[in-house]
Amino acid sequence: LSVVGSSMVASASDELDKSVGADFIIEPDNGVIKPQVEQAVKRAKHLEHVSDYKLLENATITTPDGKKVKDDLDAASASYAKDLRSPVIEGTLVDAFGKNAIGVPEGFAKDHKVALGDVLSVDFKEGGTAKLTVRVITSEDTAFNKGAIYLGVDTAKDYIKPDQMPQNLMMFAAAKEGQDREAYKSLKAELTTYPDVTVRDQADYKKLLEDQIGQMLNLVYGLLGLAIIVAILGVVNTLALSVVERTREIGLMRAIGLSRRQMRRMIRLESVVIALFGALLGLGLGMAWGVTAQKLLALEGLKTLEIPWPTIGAVFVGAAVVGLLAALVPAFRAGRMNVLNA
Repeated sequence: LSVVGSSMVASASDELDKSVGADFIIEPDNGVIKPQVEQAVKRAKHLEHVSDYKLLENATITTPDGKKVKDDLDAASASYAKDLRSPVIEGTLVDAFGKNAIGVPEGFAKDHKVALGDVLSVDFKEGGTAKLTVRVITSEDTAFNKGAIYLGVDTAKDYIKPDQMPQNLMMFAAAKEGQDREAYKSLKAELTTYPDVTVRDQADYKKLLEDQIGQMLNLVYGLLGLAIIVAILGVVNTLALSVVERTREIGLMRAIGLSRRQMRRMIRLESVVIALFGALLGLGLGMAWGVTAQKLLALEGLKTLEIPWPTIGAVFVGAAVVGLLAALVPAFRAGRMNVLNA
């Protein structure tokens, strides 16, 4: 799971660097961005542009072959094409946000035989029907907005009444050249009175991804801690039984000159060998499983494999420590054994 977690973080960071052009991402903690928050964002200084991003749910799309498909639409400002560098198969992404235009993913295009220049009829759940021309077919080889259907906010406003228009789900902003720090401070200042809205730059967003995956791993590590307690008891029982079964052997070795200290050391080393053998077996199987899981995640766009060597090293060293701790009682009993009785 550490392999999977590290690979997810590394892949998401790489994808963020490659795909996200926006300097700042503005998100509400819950729900949508209120109009007053939207105005506050647009008042911030040192910004080159601000992009709206709305979700139009359950729109009905009539394809050229007459089929009706229900799907969600991503309505955004034209500048969103700079904020998210989505790979395309045909056309140009910015064209999807033009007047009466729409962009569809390659999977949708293949399933419904949609080509560049085709006209789709879109019935919005909020009311209004639009005839939109396909201006771009986007690639699904991405982890962000995979399979999204795009259109411009201005196009949506032509067919949806203002009181029916959904609020922004999130917003994006880009700073003017060389003014990133000033723009970040200005955005923070404007949104001080709205604690339920968070402004993040790309570094913050990467940290958020790491924290989310870290929380999942911490839960797993907690369960692992319980498993380690059971493992320690297992090693203690194994060694204790070994000491009892080898009573005569221990007595004989003590009789020919093995000291109590050397006897305790021998038991401890046996315990460490047991623990390290288990650790090697577990790490080998775990890394194989982690690499396999990462290959599956690669199908969703998370293509970077990262092996957490520090964690693996810590686990191996920790296993040796666990082995030493598990040997304390059996080693003490073997050292205290009466030589003649044994």
